[in-house]
Amino acid sequence: MPCRNFNHSQAQGADLVAVAAALSVWIGQGKTADELAILASLFDLMRSNLALMALNTVGDDVQSGQQRTPAQAEARAEFYDSLIGPGS
Repeated sequence: MPCRNFNHSQAQGADLVAVAAALSVWIGQGKTADELAILASLFDLMRSNLALMALNTVGDDVQSGQQRTPAQAEARAEFYDSLIGPGS
């Protein structure tokens, strides 16, 4: 039986990508290349900080006694690594 939440999650992800694209265009209108570079750096820093906060929350979950299978732990670690992105 397929997981219905997976499809719902994909739809939410697609909505977030569309919103992010629209916001990027709106925020970037009329900005110089230097201003756009500064904004890109700011949002990249925010992305990294939020990913680190998510990792910290995962650590709190484990300390509270929640047990995960090794496969769940590995999948979660890969997901959070993808949030931090290359070069971090």
